[in-house]
Amino acid sequence: MTKKKPLSPTSDNEKTESRAYDKILKENIKSYVLNFAQRELGFVIDSYEEIKDKLQTTLEREADYILKIRTRAGEDFILQLEFQSQDEPDMVLRMQEYHAILHKKYKIPIKQVVYFLGDTESKMRNRLEPQEIYRGFELKSFYKYSYQELIASQYAEEVVMAILADFGQEKAEAVINKILTRLAQLKHHKTALNKYVRQLITLARLRLNAGLVEIINHQIQKTNMGTIQIDYQNDFLFKKGEEKGLEEGLEKGEKKGEIKTSIKIALACLEEGFSIEKVAKLTGLSIKEVEKLKQEKDNF
Repeated sequence: MTKKKPLSPTSDNEKTESRAYDKILKENIKSYVLNFAQRELGFVIDSYEEIKDKLQTTLEREADYILKIRTRAGEDFILQLEFQSQDEPDMVLRMQEYHAILHKKYKIPIKQVVYFLGDTESKMRNRLEPQEIYRGFELKSFYKYSYQELIASQYAEEVVMAILADFGQEKAEAVINKILTRLAQLKHHKTALNKYVRQLITLARLRLNAGLVEIINHQIQKTNMGTIQIDYQNDFLFKKGEEKGLEEGLEKGEKKGEIKTSIKIALACLEEGFSIEKVAKLTGLSIKEVEKLKQEKDNF
């Protein structure tokens, strides 16, 4: 009987979670992207058309010659040689595509030369216009947005994104309660409300903070808001976060059940106001581990 291999960092569970995040974002972004983009990026949309073509990651035709060169001076670069018998109007754009693919793969300088084989002067463009040159992209992090801005939206799809935003000085319980309250205001039917609460839970896992999932679950049961039951103890990200937060200083052979018991006792003692040193002595955890638990508890 062969033993099953442990799940790798890109396990089936994690791939399933990743697909779940993508599904939520692709579904929801259609409902509020125009409003969100205009507000955040500072432009006004007159009309739009969604492009559904899949972006190709490889070119349909191969380059003529691609060589990895090292000079006597010790310079390394990729040399790409192309031979054209006819003018190609978009040749400069095709070479730009080659350049991007080669640079991504080899990460060294790239030199490109196109030899024209016709008997007249070539009229092909060999330089990009200023507006065609790729100079990077805008980078915006959701955790820098205020959650208050997002929950003020009229779109439930945007409100659920507040779980990824900045909570400021507020405790997670208070913020999550406001998010759930706002969702209930926008979605009166229980079936619709449950859909967005489930999305909220899925997105909460992106923060790799199992405590958020637990708080959402507690708030749902407390307010009888929905019919969702969350088995967060068996959630793979809950386990991953728990192990990551406690692995330092713990003995490798210690059983997971004993760790959980020690954590529960430590949290209870901290809640009663016991000193860190006393909690460490009672539970067998190190002072460093207890300090980390206290810090995580205080943050919520």
